Amino acid sequence: MTTTKHPSGILILDKPAGMTSFDCIRKLKKIWNRSDLGHGGTLDKFATGLLPVLAGEGLKLARFFLESYPGLPTYWKTYTGTFALGTSTETGDPEGAVVETRDAGMLTVERVQAAMDSFTGHAYEQMPPRYSAKKIGGERASDLARAGIEAELKPSLVTIRRFRCLGIEGARVHFEAECSKGTYVRVLATDLARKLDTVGHVAELRRTAVGTFEIASAVKFEQLEGIAAAGLLDLNAATSFIPSLELISGELEQLRVGRTDLIATRLANSGRAPGIYCARTPAAPVALFELDAEKHASFLRAFV
Repeated sequence: MTTTKHPSGILILDKPAGMTSFDCIRKLKKIWNRSDLGHGGTLDKFATGLLPVLAGEGLKLARFFLESYPGLPTYWKTYTGTFALGTSTETGDPEGAVVETRDAGMLTVERVQAAMDSFTGHAYEQMPPRYSAKKIGGERASDLARAGIEAELKPSLVTIRRFRCLGIEGARVHFEAECSKGTYVRVLATDLARKLDTVGHVAELRRTAVGTFEIASAVKFEQLEGIAAAGLLDLNAATSFIPSLELISGELEQLRVGRTDLIATRLANSGRAPGIYCARTPAAPVALFELDAEKHASFLRAFV
């Protein structure tokens, strides 16, 4: 009996509203009849937009989407959406109960943009929301909040690289923001509202980019039905955001027999900046290495 080998790579999915990121993976597993799929960064259920889906060997890249690697493009995510000022909700989004209303005052693009500018150009200390996937003692903060338990949340430093007011309709502010990994746009909404002497929440949110992966290349579920691996980009495309280390004569054979030390030594002596590197041939990515600040290179993972 033979088994079908599924292709590996990345799918840039346009997540619809009303589905969690896990719902999307579960549905895609059924469409493609495979289990080796995972996502590269949660989007709230109400939000839409770019959800990276990693398949097969592409799952070995998950850490570079889910953990903090400031040197990689995937550290940065871009969103567009709408803040509703004058109303705050329990969850900071449209799914939560309204907890406070306050006059939003006279809003102008100039006034709002000035407030937005105060968040850019420096690290900003942001308190995670009570209703979030943030782990507190192994439990999600949202689960503790729903159980009526007051969790001790700690602020983290995030960076807002770009924050623009795209227009105002009444008390609704349309925006674009490019944020570092770990930024909660819901908190950005409440913090911006506070700067404007009011309250607020995110009414609409769409992720338009994760690093070099953009919504223009995303596919919708209806484009995937009945077509095996439709829209799946290969491992070359999946690793395109990682700087390359081109293999030289004999190194591919060394990797095939488990010898990684000679390649690591060449990387360590290459004069390259610290970071993640993808060792590759002209045809395909082969392995991942990391060069630290002390110029020590270590092998991470190999692609089959």
